[in-house]
This record gives sequence, structure tokens and C-alpha cells, in this order.
Amino acid sequence: MKRIKQLYLVVVLVAAAVVCVWPSQASAWGRGHFYVIGTGPAGPRTATLQALDTIKQMDVIIANEKHIKLFAEYAGSKPVLFDPWTGIWDYKGKIQWELSKEELAMFKVERFRIRDERVKKINALLAEGKDVGLLDSGNPCLYGPSHWYIEPFQPQDVIIIPGMGCDAAAMAALGKSTIPAHDTRLVIQTAPFSLMGWKMQDHRLLKDLAKYGSTMVFYMAMWKPQEVFRALQEALPPDMPCAVVYWAGYPDRQRIVRGTVADMGEKLAADKEKFMGLLFIGRFLEGKPYEAAMKQGQKELE
Repeated sequence: MKRIKQLYLVVVLVAAAVVCVWPSQASAWGRGHFYVIGTGPAGPRTATLQALDTIKQMDVIIANEKHIKLFAEYAGSKPVLFDPWTGIWDYKGKIQWELSKEELAMFKVERFRIRDERVKKINALLAEGKDVGLLDSGNPCLYGPSHWYIEPFQPQDVIIIPGMGCDAAAMAALGKSTIPAHDTRLVIQTAPFSLMGWKMQDHRLLKDLAKYGSTMVFYMAMWKPQEVFRALQEALPPDMPCAVVYWAGYPDRQRIVRGTVADMGEKLAADKEKFMGLLFIGRFLEGKPYEAAMKQGQKELE
């Protein structure tokens, strides 16, 4: 009996190792898994080894054209099931905030219909024992659109491979400590529509947060920069420093635009890039923020 128990334990441990190391081989014994793979902000250079190894192990890939090209070396000749973002953010070629009232009503229904059809396709492959990998930019769990596809599945069907977000690449480009930084108490990562609503008219929370020393990181702030900065001007001093890192992590495209709350809206409105930029606001952009925070901490200890 003791030997049987020992043998059973060995079998269980071997099976667990196969699941962790060779996901495709493990799925061949039963139902496959839906992998959401965080690929970083700029292709293989900023992806983790775990992400690259997982892409190699997939039976089927879900990705847009950009990711297919960037990760061609790792995806090889694997079949691509569909572009996950077509029809999710646009309706008949128009982005959602350009739609008429009638088009928006149809879009709300159509995007879920498209999503549900695609989920059925993924489910069918999982039932065949296939591993399906969706390539998502950056960190899938921070403004990651892959959750459109994750949430219809049972938790045991989904494996998320973490990825470096564009915030990490952008912070490295700026070369400053976001916290500790002077008297900063918190780092806020948000988007204008999350903080102030889609019409950006609710400024109450922004005004409350402005009472405290903070570093603010705004995603998706490029498409209506003047509206964003009109709101910021109501809450923050005009000399508050700002910076936008465009195409963070892309060695041939990365660039930084600097300014203040007073003039940044106009600078961003004049820029042709309306999406691939991350906005930073805070005193951390001035001087030696880390050293200043350390000196302040020492005073508080005295």
C-alpha cells in the first residue's frame, strides 16, 4: 500500500510539471486552455521569456496584424483564428465616439454578438484539447482589452501570462522616481473617462485627489487633450509639470513631450499621434524627487 501511494504521488507530480512546462502536451490529455499572453509594449524586446515560450507552445493564435508581425519568430506557422479587436472598438469602420445615436445603439448590440461568436470558436478548440493564445499588449490586467474574452470563460479555462506594461517603459524613459518623490503619497493610474466619466464633466474626484501630493498616470488621454487639461487646470496649479511618453519602449519611435498643466493641452492637440502616448503629471518630474523624499523622511524621524 505504501508503494502504491508513493507511485501515485510521483504520477501526480509529473503531471503537474507537464502542465506548468508544456501546456500543449498537457492539454492533449483533455480540455485545452485559453492563454492570455501579456506581450509588453513594444514586441519581443519588452516581452518576458515566459510570454515568448508560451507563444511557441500554443496550437492556435489570436492576434491583430501588428502582433502577428512582431512575434512571427515565435508564432511560426500557427493558425491565426481572428483579429480580436476588429468590431470591438469600431462599427463599420467608424470608432465608437464618432458614431451617431442610431449607430451607437446598433454597435452596443453588434460588438457583443461578435464577441460571443468568437468565444464559441475558442470554446470549440478548447474542447478538442487545443491551447489557444491571445496576444495582448502590455499588462493584460491593467486596461487590458482581453477581458472582453476572458470573462465569458470559467476561471479554470483561463491562464494569464503577465506582461510589462507601457507604464514601466515610459517611467524608464523619464528616468525619475514616481514614488518616493518629494511629498508624493500615492501614484494614480487611470484614464480620463474612468476618473471623470465619458463626457469628462465630473471633476469632483479629481479635485479631491489634487489635495494630496500624487503622481498621476493617464492612459488614453491623447484623443481629447484640451478637454482633459481644462479639467486639470481647475484642480492643479498651472506650473505643475507634465510629460507624455509616446510609443514607450519602441527604440525607433519613442519620444517625450514635456510641459505644464497650463500649456500641455495645446501641445498635445497639435501632435498627430492620438493614441500611443502615456501622460504623466506630478512634481516627480522636477529636480531629484527620490533624494528629496528621503530627506523629508529623515526629518520626520527626528
